[in-house]
Amino acid sequence: MSYSVLLLGATGSIGSQIALKLAKYKDQLKRVAFLTPSADAGADKEAKYKTVPIPRIVGSYEDPATYNGFDIVISAVGDDLCEAQIKYIDAAFEGGVKHFYPSEFGADLTRPQQSEERYFVNKLKVRKHLEEKVSKDATKGYTYILVGIFSDILLAYNMLGLSDDKKSASFLGQPDEPITTTNSDDVASITVLSLLPSHLKSLTERRQVSLAGSTLPTAEIFGVVSRVLGHDIKIQYLSKESSYTYEAEQKALVYLAKAGYRIWRITPGTC
Repeated sequence: MSYSVLLLGATGSIGSQIALKLAKYKDQLKRVAFLTPSADAGADKEAKYKTVPIPRIVGSYEDPATYNGFDIVISAVGDDLCEAQIKYIDAAFEGGVKHFYPSEFGADLTRPQQSEERYFVNKLKVRKHLEEKVSKDATKGYTYILVGIFSDILLAYNMLGLSDDKKSASFLGQPDEPITTTNSDDVASITVLSLLPSHLKSLTERRQVSLAGSTLPTAEIFGVVSRVLGHDIKIQYLSKESSYTYEAEQKALVYLAKAGYRIWRITPGTC
């Protein structure tokens, strides 16, 4: 027994890593491929597609015929296409796919605090839709990959809220709150290993695969970054409510700067 696997979002940050692992384990799979919606997506995109080490097929993400012949779909689409996965799930199942990996690759969405965050709204919509579809069809299954934050993009995307000089930070959370991080290469590995027949015994399984590279208190993560940078970091921990005010202030500063206004930062007690 072996499965045929179709990857969506093969040139993204995690999708490109998953494509590499699919190529590595292709001998244990019946077929692997990645999907693009157009045969000619322009020079820049076509150059990226050529770097993907697995075969390419062209078709609409929303056309059931696109998915004919595939057992498993791994969706690694970006946040901008997150809600659109609802249509992809419907098309994939109608086209014969039996098992779907939605683009989660992050936090445990069953935790109450996640449901209150705007960022997770569409992910929760997709999860609800997928579970409802599968509950009505005993031949279908899904896998959620839960890994926390990608450790290699934690600094690359400045998810710690560091200032330009990296000597201060504004961070949503508290010093003792644990943060789970996992390297994207490990995330890709566990994703592909989890779909090999030795791990996925049946396409009808409904499961959650969790992996943690490390789980540390927020203050300890800042301590590690501080030691790497070679200087102290002054950290402002924001509550959820105060973060909205901070966001508005930062947007206002960006707007004023673009408008040509000079901005002075006055420290209390200095004038």
